[in-house]
This record gives sequence, C-alpha cells and structure tokens, in this order.
Amino acid sequence: MIFRSGELEKVIVDKPRGGPGQMECLFAFQMGKAPEGSAYQVLASQTLEPGSGLGYHQHPDNEELYVIISGHGTFIDNGNVEKPVGPGDMTLTLRGESHGLTNTGSEPLRFLAAIAKKQ
Repeated sequence: MIFRSGELEKVIVDKPRGGPGQMECLFAFQMGKAPEGSAYQVLASQTLEPGSGLGYHQHPDNEELYVIISGHGTFIDNGNVEKPVGPGDMTLTLRGESHGLTNTGSEPLRFLAAIAKKQ
C-alpha cells in the first residue's frame, strides 16, 4: 500500500493536545479511516514550527511511535524530564503511558507519527 505525498490530507491543528502554536499534519489516514484490518489507527507526517508543541497527553488504549525526520526538540517521556530529540531519533509511547513534544530549535521539527492498537 502506497500513500502518495500529493494525495495526503493536510490539516492544521491549533494548540495540538493543548500545546502552544500549531501543527501541520499530512495524513495518510486518521482515526476512524484506517485500512480495514490494520492495527494502525493514524499514519501522518507532522510538522511543528519553532516554539510550537504537542501537549503532554496519555495513550490509554493505543501506542504511538515518532520518527524525527528533521529539526530539534524536547520529548517528555511518561512524565520524566524533557529529553532532547533530533534527526533519526525514534520515540515509543506504550499503552497507558504519556508523552509530549516541543520544537525547541530554530527550524521546523518534522516527524512521522504512527498510532497503533492491538486488534
């Protein structure tokens, strides 16, 4: 299955999960629109501009993976101290855990986000 860049659904989210600023999302699919039979609920390329952030939030019944493509930020991992992230880093938030992400750099922070749930 291929999701072509020119066919992704673009959505601008104000104050994502209560965080500052905006986030641009390019969705292959979002909640409720996943391919039938897939464990994935969301697949998106996301961008946070400098100073913007995804607010700290919990994943009570699914888990989320981030792959940092470019830019720099801080990741809050399950209530622990903020940890720096940059290109090539990956984060995993398991079911029941919480996380947040903020762009602390001077360029856009681009990352792939995938949310999955056991079937």
